[in-house]
Amino acid sequence: MAELEFDIIRKAQKGDKAAFDAIITANSRHVIDLCRRYMRNSEEALDMAQEVFCAAYISLDKFQFKSKFSTWLYRVTVNLCINRLDMLKRRKYFDTDSIHGDEEDGKQEIQLEDGGIAADDALVAKETRKMIMDELDGFDAESRNVIILRDMQGLEYDEISEVLKMPLGSVKSKLNRAREKLKEKLLRKSGELK
Repeated sequence: MAELEFDIIRKAQKGDKAAFDAIITANSRHVIDLCRRYMRNSEEALDMAQEVFCAAYISLDKFQFKSKFSTWLYRVTVNLCINRLDMLKRRKYFDTDSIHGDEEDGKQEIQLEDGGIAADDALVAKETRKMIMDELDGFDAESRNVIILRDMQGLEYDEISEVLKMPLGSVKSKLNRAREKLKEKLLRKSGELK
């Protein structure tokens, strides 16, 4: 996420709606993408993103400029997504859209003419992402969170530590163990490991 100028954030904290609109514009793509990783349903992800920005607006005064704004917003997003997933599990919610790999929202661009991804490669990549997300469903929340934030969202270790309120060493070890577990599950699924 591109870091916003602190003066824009300060203006938004004082109630400047245009400044908060700038915050939404700068961060919406990343927030929606992160929500899709967790919710695995485009409609649910868009609802969550809206909820994230409402919560961010309400609690914007709690941002104290001690970390990057994007880290603070990721924390809000992750917490709300986890809470929502817990609530959906309690209600025994079943996501039929995720069967079709809906996290891409049907907007995958394929550019054959100028060296873009070939259609077959794009389909394999989409199926691989779906298979990984299916396997991550069986992981504990912390393991799933570190993989999503590091390997899918590209956050740095220190940012993950701040978002999840987890010591840096724990983030690294949890990620290493989760990657090994994921690798083993995927190898078993493909038949390469018995």
